[in-house]
Amino acid sequence: MDLKQPNQARRLVVIDGYSLLYRAFFATRYLSTSDGRPTNALHGFTAMLFTLLEKVKPTAIVVALDAPGKTFRHAVYEAYKGTRKETQDELKVQLKEARRLIEALGIPSIEVTGFEADDVVGTISKLAEENGYATTIVSGDLDSLQLVDEFVSVLTPKVGVSDTVTYDREAVIERYGFGPEFVPDFKALKGDTSDNIPGVPGIGDKGAADLILKFGTIENMLAKIEEMEPKYRKKIDGCQEQMMQSKHLATIIRDVPLVYDFQPFVLNEARMQAAIAMLESFELKSHVRRAPSVLGPYLEGADAENPVVEVADQAIEVIRLTLEGFDAVAQWIGTQPFAAYPGPAPAKSDLFEEVVASIFLAVGDEVVEVPETIGLAIIADRPAQAIFHDAKPIFKRIAARLGAPLFDTLIASFVLRSERSQYSLRDLVQSYLDTAAPDQPEQMAVALGRLYAPLSARLDKEQQSNVLNDIEIPLIPILAEMEKRGICAERERLREFSKDLEISIAQVQTTIFALAGQQFTIGSPKQLGEVLFDKLKIPGAQKTKTGYATGVEILGELAAEYEIAAEVLNWRELSKLKSTYADSLEKLIRNDGRIHTTYNQAGAATGRLSSNDPNLQNIPIRTELGREIRRAFRAAEGFRLLSLDYSQIELRVLAHMCGEPALVQAFESGEDVHSVTARQMFGLGEEKASKDQRNLAKMLNYAVLYGVSEFGLAQQLGRGFSVAEAKLLIAQYNERFPSVKGFTLGVIAEAKSKGFTSTLMGRRRYFPDIHAPKMMERRSAERQAMNAPIQGTAADMLKLAMIHVDKLLVGANSKMLLNVHDELVFELANGEEHLVEPIRKAMECALPLKVPVDVDAKIGNNWNEMTVIERG
Repeated sequence: MDLKQPNQARRLVVIDGYSLLYRAFFATRYLSTSDGRPTNALHGFTAMLFTLLEKVKPTAIVVALDAPGKTFRHAVYEAYKGTRKETQDELKVQLKEARRLIEALGIPSIEVTGFEADDVVGTISKLAEENGYATTIVSGDLDSLQLVDEFVSVLTPKVGVSDTVTYDREAVIERYGFGPEFVPDFKALKGDTSDNIPGVPGIGDKGAADLILKFGTIENMLAKIEEMEPKYRKKIDGCQEQMMQSKHLATIIRDVPLVYDFQPFVLNEARMQAAIAMLESFELKSHVRRAPSVLGPYLEGADAENPVVEVADQAIEVIRLTLEGFDAVAQWIGTQPFAAYPGPAPAKSDLFEEVVASIFLAVGDEVVEVPETIGLAIIADRPAQAIFHDAKPIFKRIAARLGAPLFDTLIASFVLRSERSQYSLRDLVQSYLDTAAPDQPEQMAVALGRLYAPLSARLDKEQQSNVLNDIEIPLIPILAEMEKRGICAERERLREFSKDLEISIAQVQTTIFALAGQQFTIGSPKQLGEVLFDKLKIPGAQKTKTGYATGVEILGELAAEYEIAAEVLNWRELSKLKSTYADSLEKLIRNDGRIHTTYNQAGAATGRLSSNDPNLQNIPIRTELGREIRRAFRAAEGFRLLSLDYSQIELRVLAHMCGEPALVQAFESGEDVHSVTARQMFGLGEEKASKDQRNLAKMLNYAVLYGVSEFGLAQQLGRGFSVAEAKLLIAQYNERFPSVKGFTLGVIAEAKSKGFTSTLMGRRRYFPDIHAPKMMERRSAERQAMNAPIQGTAADMLKLAMIHVDKLLVGANSKMLLNVHDELVFELANGEEHLVEPIRKAMECALPLKVPVDVDAKIGNNWNEMTVIERG
């Protein structure tokens, strides 16, 4: 089946949940239970849901919800949706109960912080097409009409919730006179009062339609503005930026970071009875009477066209016995496979856990579908026989700590080609089995097993089997346990810090306005540029297509002489701390009082782990305010936090690889490597380097390490340093440290010759742009190639250290919590202080180098206030 051509028989219904509930609330007369609980929104919502199940007959169904808090659109335009009234209490309580009803029915709901439900709907409808589904979007908001195409239709209520209209492409054209793709342009011109999108004053429905029919997009209108009728040109003149911003606000995003598993909507008897009980509790008698006939066709086994495999005990035993005959062939797969989706707000319940409704087990070509609980039990019984595509989410679903799986096709494909952005199972099937990707999960399960041989052979051929088998595969259960365990965080400390930041932001804003002599939107680059360079006449302005450049580099240069530039940088830092950390992290604390990040083994081409939801690897530590965030992470009762951090590990790897005598000697003697570099650079002999000389040497060491260009170094050095001077410093460094230069040139030559570089463990990174015709692309690939063996080796070392340390902690109460760049964070149980030095030694010996490896250890009650643990 061509996955780009959805099967119209496989239909997904995506409900814009709050949009429909709002419509139902205002369109349905006030209803309440005998004890006074309002139910009109629930009544209307359930009526629409039942109608969809009866008339549309979806294969799968999902509800998109708006996450609490502001979205990226508010960052673009503060007044976005600013005219909306506070939600009435009678509706608020029903929004909460609707979540419970949706959950009782087993319908997945998805919300993503920073995005609107529209964006979730847009993304899922796009994924649906890629996965072979036609989509019906159900919404009371006509913004979703921009998503209509040959595989996506929109069903929206006309009056109340029972009288509906379905929009396909022809219906959209009939309504507006133009196609769905121009809906954002329409909103950009006429505006939208409900969302407080300004548009262009004086242009209404007719004018917007006329302009679109003549010019198409607003971008084309602006390019051909001289051809426009004077009456429209006059209105648009001076509103160009506002018009473009309005289109940005009105455009639905279709690449929201979410995963949805397209699990068919199937009810068991217990779930149906639970849903009916909820309807009875709301005294929705008509829906209670209707429920059996509406929900009955979705009971397990009821639909002959979509049979659900009922697995008896005998079938499970057959699978177990079959597995006994195989040493290395047992495959497991979920319906999409092992897909996860975000749940409702974490403050209410722990709904960030992965959800898998059923699991498909394949041995050779024999497949059986089992309920999740049974499938997980079988996996837990013999994980070392199992082949997965992304095993970690499944391992997190199992309470017991598991050993490593036999194979993971996602991780294997990442090891083979780490520069790719995604590693879908369907792509792997087409690439390695030379066949079209199967459509059904049963076939996917079989295909997953068949991938084991070709992927293993490819790893052997490239001499990367040890990277997979000795590093990546053993790490899977360790990361799963770390993600399940999480780290304690103080909700109140984050809230208080957020309040303090709010006060500080207001104070800095007042200072900026006083220095500017006017109020303006500090977060608007255009307005900031006009204040700095037009009104205050500050020199050094750099024009861009949309105004003046006001990035951190520009403001950093101006900050030394102009207080307003320094204060704007201060405002930006405070605002980011508040929104990105204090506010966001507080919302991610679960009911257990802990924050649970997710680690991605296939996220960075160098082999390093990445962290998301939240990203705990970018918690700021360079400023006191930034460190306040770390202070909110604390040890549980009876524990202290233990941090062990590799010291200058990438420079040590560089010294090992290039053998530069001065660097090797510095590390062997325990001298400060940057001071040694400064003495060599400036011919100081035994004379001590000054602080400025050491800082310059440090910049040069890392500039060489990361392949920083002469221009980049000049930028880092700051005002007073030209590109020519930076070039001279790099030349001088290469002269003083010839082995470093020889090593970097050799790495680039290897990349050009082979197309890849390798770490000490043999991990490859490919560079497809190393022979690119464009110089900028080629130079970028060369810089990446210079650093890849070093950063990749450091990544391998840390992963090996995690595996060694994990074995040390067997039977101990102390546990590994976090991986943050070159640092590991533990919860050290009181009375287990004797573990510190063995952990330090395991890290230092994880991957032996020609130079000593040092690990710094610290301990404390929170992640910021920690004291150094001296050796021994």
